[in-house]
Amino acid sequence: MTNDSACLDAAERSDIYKSLASAFTYPQEGRGATNVSGAEYTSAFDPSVSEGACSLHEASYVDQDQSSLFEELTRFYDYFGLSRSDDALLPDHIAVELEFMHYLTYLEQQMDASKSGDLKSLRLAQRDFLTRHLRRLLNGVNNKLRIDVAKQYEDIVHTAVEFVNAETEWLNDKAA
Repeated sequence: MTNDSACLDAAERSDIYKSLASAFTYPQEGRGATNVSGAEYTSAFDPSVSEGACSLHEASYVDQDQSSLFEELTRFYDYFGLSRSDDALLPDHIAVELEFMHYLTYLEQQMDASKSGDLKSLRLAQRDFLTRHLRRLLNGVNNKLRIDVAKQYEDIVHTAVEFVNAETEWLNDKAA
């Protein structure tokens, strides 16, 4: 998938992030976007329930203090006018980080082409967020995912890793 992002416009990239975020949320009413049950999802991604589960939280894969990680993530979200409700997922959950990239690429899609300076700043923010947060979270999930526990998520995780790596490479080229 290397450099496939170069062939996608902002709307297509935004849709991919939205689909990936949906794939990593707890299934509602029966089976979710990945056709798994809530019990299967919990078994795959809740280490407090299943010993073989891998966490979908960035804090599980970094040496950074959780409160400073949350503060950094919240600053990213706040800067773009987003806030968290009391019942929302934690700011380091993979679905939240993917939804944030969905939002940033949506903003890019809405941007007037005459504002090239704003576009460059937005793409730098995307690159920084991918590099500092989403990429290391996905790599952690990819390395920890046990296929015997979460076979149905193997392709989704690999697709997400490849897409985010291609995005990061593409955004690095755009920033140069």
